[in-house]
Amino acid sequence: MSTVNLPLAERKRLKKKKLTKHHLANILTHWFNAFSWGFLLATGLAILGNRVYQTVPAQWSAFLRNLFGGLAPLIKWHESWGMFWAFVITFNVLVGFRKYFMPFGARRMMLDQDDLEWFKQYGRKLAGLSYQLPEQDDYNAGQKAFSYVVILGIITIIATGLIMTFSPQVMRATGGMQWLIQWAMPIHFTAVGLVVAGLVVHIYMGAIFPEERSAFFSMFSGKVDALYAYSHHHKWYKRYIRAEQEWEAGELAKDIEMGVGTAVSDAELDELAD
Repeated sequence: MSTVNLPLAERKRLKKKKLTKHHLANILTHWFNAFSWGFLLATGLAILGNRVYQTVPAQWSAFLRNLFGGLAPLIKWHESWGMFWAFVITFNVLVGFRKYFMPFGARRMMLDQDDLEWFKQYGRKLAGLSYQLPEQDDYNAGQKAFSYVVILGIITIIATGLIMTFSPQVMRATGGMQWLIQWAMPIHFTAVGLVVAGLVVHIYMGAIFPEERSAFFSMFSGKVDALYAYSHHHKWYKRYIRAEQEWEAGELAKDIEMGVGTAVSDAELDELAD
């Protein structure tokens, strides 16, 4: 939603107004995930490093192996933190599945017609052609698509990681199905690679791309300015403002009923009712 037609005074007002987009639990989960991905990727690449298939500089592998006291302790740290990360993610989903995850998925992850049009128009934008992006909710179509990659990737990474971590037990339980462990390794690495590729775009769009800078800082403060919400997440902005107005109208009605507060003009009442 373009802000070009908004008067300068209105743009200034919206720029100063802050809307809560993320609560503390969302912020903590986000940065726990960020730290975990950084740690697991760094240690995983160091574990893979060898003279034949050099995935990272030899100095990096040597540095981390020395830091953790050798290859075996490094593998143990990677496995232990991976299981802890998997537990936290799984616990959060299962505990809040009905109250948080399902409503979140239904409203913020399901693609609608506007989202499909967004992909088309954003492609025109990247190509330098004229474009008109449709209204978006609190997550745009690109963020929704990335969430699918992340969810499928995480499920794959956790499953294959557990198979490799508990390979002796898996061998006994499956009657010596060595191929299961052998396939788990390349699938694990491929899933990590796909998610990391998406993370590179995600980090660029959130932390470097100027238009999305407000979204990056919201992962610290939990808030975005209303001008950003108006232009980038207009569906969510309208819903947020509507809920805010309904709350204000309800509180005002209570004050009027109790005979407290200041007098309110008809114009103010009409504004709250809109």
